This record gives sequence, structure tokens and C-alpha cells, in this order.
Amino acid sequence: MKADHLFSPTWAVPPGRTVVDLLAARGWSRDELANSIELVREDLDDLIDGTAQLSESVASRLGGVFGTSAAFWIRREEQYREQLASLHVKADVADAGYNEWLKALPLADMARFGWFAPGATSADKLAACLDFFDVPNLDVWSRDYDDVKRAVAFRASAAHPVNVPATTAWLRQGERESERIECSAWDPAKFSSALTKARALTRTKDPQVFVPALQALCATSGVAVVIVRAPSGCRASGATFFSAPDKAVLLLSFRYLTDDQFWFSFFHEAGHLLLHTDRDSLILETSERTTSKMEAEANEFAAKTLLPVELNRRLPEVAGDVRAILRLAREAGIAPGIVVGQLQHRGLIKHQHLNKLKVRYSW
Repeated sequence: MKADHLFSPTWAVPPGRTVVDLLAARGWSRDELANSIELVREDLDDLIDGTAQLSESVASRLGGVFGTSAAFWIRREEQYREQLASLHVKADVADAGYNEWLKALPLADMARFGWFAPGATSADKLAACLDFFDVPNLDVWSRDYDDVKRAVAFRASAAHPVNVPATTAWLRQGERESERIECSAWDPAKFSSALTKARALTRTKDPQVFVPALQALCATSGVAVVIVRAPSGCRASGATFFSAPDKAVLLLSFRYLTDDQFWFSFFHEAGHLLLHTDRDSLILETSERTTSKMEAEANEFAAKTLLPVELNRRLPEVAGDVRAILRLAREAGIAPGIVVGQLQHRGLIKHQHLNKLKVRYSW
């Protein structure tokens, strides 16, 4: 998911808005930035306001100052100009494309989960959906969520087609909720350190206790951890993307309501952020199994982080022995349910065995 393209306001917002946000995050003034990128203050103001077009030279200098690529700023400029051109296209509820879009969206769940108020008429529903996605029309929605469509297509199969609008709704709500989480700048080293502390939270049974603690811990390293229930038609279990150049989003659906599944999903997504960091990409997890190298690496990262190699080797010794499982979990500093989950995953015990040691959740 591209931080500069997806999940960003599409009401003709100039790249200067991103500049302003980055200045605020760093506590810099416009004069300081103007000096750093060798622009006179008036030219910088025009750039921020969108009245001046961003050149490749300035994009390169902005990239050097903010630690982003020049391509990031060029894409933001292109997006802004496209937005300006698209604003005259009006949404028409009578258009067949809009009707199909509304039918594909999980409107009932979106309303039930409190994401939006759909209204009574078709026109009201259309207006509410466009506002939810922060787009003026379906053309802009299709363009802005192109990366989501590609990620969903990668995960889909002939037997299990994926509902793209439902998945984008879940991702969009995750992005909206992430905006309420204040984060420090993305710091992979600090995030790696935070994960060590996060392991201890696995032994806390109440989500109302461990979720806020996990969010606060990860926010210090630039990661907004968000949990959003998946609506009907969305089979996503997790996703990672950058909502801003220095803010990562780790989104989970709590799809599998047991502690071993939740925590493995969290550390799996954390692995993607540390191993496969790409500020321009969305990594989406669904119920579809995949054998890609990236997924295998994220799985290995999660398994080793939760249960270090030296303890992992002892799994065959504790299989079927409740007391031994409890001792191993205590020694590892993780929840017993996670040990059970690993035993089941490796085929050391059957999937229906020892589930009493897992913590179960409900919405």
C-alpha cells in the first residue's frame, strides 16, 4: 500500500500537506526547511499551497531531508494533479457501476460496527460510502485502491474469490483508526526491541488490558497497531502498510479468536515490517494459504520470536504433557496457548487436543 497514493485524502490535497505534517512531527519551521532545500521562503509557501508544481529537483531535495525517495514526492504531485482533474466527475447513483459497488460493500456490517451511518435512500448510502473512503467518485476510488485490488488478486483463488470492496472497507477503517494513534517516527531498531517486551503481554488474558499496552509500546517506534473486525466478505487476518513516510500501520482483524492465533498473527505482521519494509507496498494476509518466500520468512520470524530456537527444540519433549507445556511456556515467558498452537502446527499433537490451554476471545 502506497503511503502517498492509498488511504490518503483525495480531495485535491497537494504534496505540501505531507510536508506540513512532516515539519510538525520534527518540530521544524518552514524557514529551516527552505534553507535546507535551497528554496526561497515564498517558493516553498507556493509549493505547500499547491500553487506551484513540484519539480524533480525539489522532490530529490525533499527526499534527502525527510529520508524518502524522490519518487514518493513525484507520485504525490501526480496524484494531486489527477485529483484536481477528477473533481468535476460527479457521482451518479443511477449509474450501474455505483449500484454494483454499493451491493458489493458490506453496508450492514459497516453500520453495525459503527464505521458510518449509511442513511435511508440509495443516494444517502452512496454519499456516506464516498465520504467513508474520502473519495469524490468511483473513478477515484478505483484508482486510489489499485494496490489493494492487486494484493487481493494475489491472495484469491478460483475456489475462494475475494470481495475487493469489502476488503478495502476493512483496510480503510484500519487507516481511519490509525489516525487516532500518535506515534513516534518509524524506527525499526526500536520496534525490534519493543517486540521483546511485547512477548510478556501474551500472558495477559484480557484484551482490554493487553491491546492498549501493545499499542502504546509499538507507538514509541512508529507503528500504529490497530484491530478492526472484518466485515462480511472480507477474509483478511492482517495487513501492514505505511500511512505516512514515517508511520507504519499493523492491522489485525482478530479473525481467529484464540490467543495463539492472535499473537502469531501479530508477530507475523511485525516480521513483515522488519524484514520486508517497503513504504510503497501493502502486505495483506487472508485465510488463503500461500507458499511465498516472504510469508515463509514472516512465519519463521514469528515462531522464533515467540519461542526461541533452544526452547523450540524441546517441543517434542513436552507434547501431550500439560505440566511440561506450562513449564516451557513459563520459561519462555509466553502464554501456554502459544506453545499448544506451535505443537499443533508442527503436528506433534492433534489440532483438537489441549485447546483448553488456549485463551478464547469474543467480539
